[in-house]
Amino acid sequence: MKEIRHIVNSFKEFLAPRHCEACNTYTQKSRQHLEFLCDECMSSLKAPPKEDVLMKRLLLHFSQDDLSISRFFSLMAVEHSSPMLNLIYSLKYRGMARIGYELGNELGKTMLHLHYLDFEVILPIPIHSARTRERGYNQATEICRGISEKVEIPILTNAIKRIRYTRTQTQMNARERKENVSGVFGPDYNSSSIHGKKILLVDDVLTTGSTLNSCATSLLDLGARQVNVATLAVAE
Repeated sequence: MKEIRHIVNSFKEFLAPRHCEACNTYTQKSRQHLEFLCDECMSSLKAPPKEDVLMKRLLLHFSQDDLSISRFFSLMAVEHSSPMLNLIYSLKYRGMARIGYELGNELGKTMLHLHYLDFEVILPIPIHSARTRERGYNQATEICRGISEKVEIPILTNAIKRIRYTRTQTQMNARERKENVSGVFGPDYNSSSIHGKKILLVDDVLTTGSTLNSCATSLLDLGARQVNVATLAVAE
């Protein structure tokens, strides 16, 4: 069986040699810590701001009364020109769902190490059904799978959904982002299961926090006790 697996992997390597999705360097056959990220890029990951700094950053865009996020955690900080954005792009737009799972694993390990486990269920921020059909998956769900495997806390799906398709927010300012996601989330058929729960809401990147806060507000309206957030990256 091992011999067959080795032959299959060698054939795959011949057809599509592995390369780092961040810097595009060919990784040859050497064992990398992560499948899609070379060890050099892995070691260059920039630590995110501390939690109190992140929460203050959110309060630049929301008043204390409007902020529905209680705690915030992230794996890394990425600048506008960072090659790590290539990794996120491959996860979202190139069909490379496993990147989400692998980085979710790293996020889960870090959360365990820092004892950031103040939640009972993990919930991926939903994307619209049309976008799911385009991509074939929700990248946030893949990240949740990686986190859940490490922290051994279950994933909850079908509790909330996007009820309106929104335009991409890449070129929007903070005000436009708020308006774009206003009233975008609503209950799904499993919404009663979040009642009284502390939730970890997961997404790929934090920019202004508009989408995450809008979703967190809807979760609280549906009876969640508290909403904490985790992302792979914080945009700087």
